[in-house]
Amino acid sequence: MSLGLVVTAGAGTVVAYELCRRYVLGKDAGPWAVATKAWRQSWAQATVVGLLAVAVAAVGLLTLSYLPTLGLAEVLVPLLVIGLFLVLLLFWCLPLVARFTNPTWRQVRNGLTLGLTTPSLTFLLAIAVFVGCVAIWNFMPAVFVVPGLILVWWCYLLERFFVDRGYVRPEPADAEA
Repeated sequence: MSLGLVVTAGAGTVVAYELCRRYVLGKDAGPWAVATKAWRQSWAQATVVGLLAVAVAAVGLLTLSYLPTLGLAEVLVPLLVIGLFLVLLLFWCLPLVARFTNPTWRQVRNGLTLGLTTPSLTFLLAIAVFVGCVAIWNFMPAVFVVPGLILVWWCYLLERFFVDRGYVRPEPADAEA
């Protein structure tokens, strides 16, 4: 059962991103219809990116296992690099999979490029993830709220980013009568 959760983690994250994106844009659609459509459209690419994130996380756990023998000074930099790549894969690459139609390798390349060339947004996201992890560590029931709050906030920032850079057209404002 846990293997199935690992394999579908990427696709599940894409579905969560698409639901949050619809919420941020104020689009009226049933959550079930949005979720099934997002799953059907991007499960293959999202699974590949999710498995890549799992492989990076496994390298992070392996690196963390060397902490008792090598000490924090020797392990800190590799852990920070691995953490950066996890943030890029989960918060830049998977939203691109949900939002745009490109080959998988291009989605990963674009996500890594966008994340590395916009360090202010990536750093802000890393701070939010760190604060969220500290909140969850200190108050375990926050695990039910904090990831959703971070995801909605990130969806809002990404939509503004995509519109400001001209990657997508702004959503038309409703005509007032």
